[in-house]
Amino acid sequence: MNLDLAVIGGGMAGLVTARTAARAGADVVLLEARPVVGGLVGWHWVAGIDLDAGAESFATRGGHVAALAEELDLPVVTPRPAPARVLHAGRLHPLPATGVLGIPTDLEAPGLLEVLGPAGLDRARADLSLPIEPSTAELTLAELVTSRMGPAVLDALVRPIVRGVHSAEPEQIAAEVLLPGIAARLQAAGSLTGALRQVRAAAPAGSAVAGIDGGVHLLPAALERDLSARGARVRTASPVRTLRRGADGWQLTGDTWQLGARQVVLACPPQAWGFLGESDDEDLTVLAAAGRAWPEPQTADLLTLVLRAGDLPEHDRAGTLVAEPGHGAKALTYTSAKWDWVARAAGGDRVVLRLSYAGGILTAGTQAELGLRDAARLTGTPGPWPAEALQGMARSTLHPPAPAWASAAAREPVQAAAGRLVGLHLTGAWWCGTGLAAVVAHATRTAGETT
Repeated sequence: MNLDLAVIGGGMAGLVTARTAARAGADVVLLEARPVVGGLVGWHWVAGIDLDAGAESFATRGGHVAALAEELDLPVVTPRPAPARVLHAGRLHPLPATGVLGIPTDLEAPGLLEVLGPAGLDRARADLSLPIEPSTAELTLAELVTSRMGPAVLDALVRPIVRGVHSAEPEQIAAEVLLPGIAARLQAAGSLTGALRQVRAAAPAGSAVAGIDGGVHLLPAALERDLSARGARVRTASPVRTLRRGADGWQLTGDTWQLGARQVVLACPPQAWGFLGESDDEDLTVLAAAGRAWPEPQTADLLTLVLRAGDLPEHDRAGTLVAEPGHGAKALTYTSAKWDWVARAAGGDRVVLRLSYAGGILTAGTQAELGLRDAARLTGTPGPWPAEALQGMARSTLHPPAPAWASAAAREPVQAAAGRLVGLHLTGAWWCGTGLAAVVAHATRTAGETT
């Protein structure tokens, strides 16, 4: 079989790449090692409700995901306005609404004194008078925030947001990655506060995130159906065993199949590149070695709880980020308070929430106990919540890949090696950064390079 394009990896990046190329008229096959497509975007059945087991929302910036959902006839919905809080030093504090990544843009905002303390707030206000250093563009986000506003803003506000949203620490990410153009804005505005006011002013009106009515997990299934309708082949449970350059493109083999393709997209992280194997092709050998040096993925656990509302103490149905998670949840999403479709599915007598943990904390024997304990702690109620309130529980373990900005030293050799291989392309969260907005946009561009 000789095709225009073979896409290796059936996560969102692979699905979008394959569909975009198929829409342009290419003859495409998508190869996924697991029995189902979707990758980090999955679902589970909890107490009679279909719920997202992975991503449950997406950033609206760029409009790429919303446009894709519209093309697939999936209704986009925005979350209910709900309070957000941070648990810091054992106390729940309102998360200031006027901020970017937790960095305040209004230093008189209500609640800021409470969460930062007098000394921390005074240090944050020093940003307005500090001189601008010329080397801002080279700073990590942690270095930028600390140098301008001090450690209290970093640890109480920025760290829990970056950890929760990007699964990384602010020390791992260049400021320019999460705040593009911040160095120039800082020079022009004279303060980080002023620079981020410009960022907020430039942001489009409306919610910064959105979801799908019925769950974001509907996206992969709709993409798979659309691919099949366009004549593309979607092969699940079909791991690639070897990938080699041929006379007129690429040769791929599996356990019981082989095919040829003019171009190949690697939409899977380097940890899945076992198909490169030992080769007498020097360029492929170099790429395989660069892939082996890529940082290992992190592990995260999501614990979804469905509970009888009448058995719970009175509490605010607010989301909470945790500044010092220790041996506990790092965030709580009050799912049934955030999404109308979840509230409808749960009914008026039940609530649904989701707790996020670093890998290695939850075990089968302790997850209910920890979940009920942390649900109480993160809602500010006496705990643990009663076990008889629990109607259903599901745990999903995710292995989000270490994205490119986690190690610039790892990116350069991969990019150089891939650049020497004509007809081979890279995409995916590991390469372009986390989040559906980044993944869909990059996968769409990558597909354009293949046609």
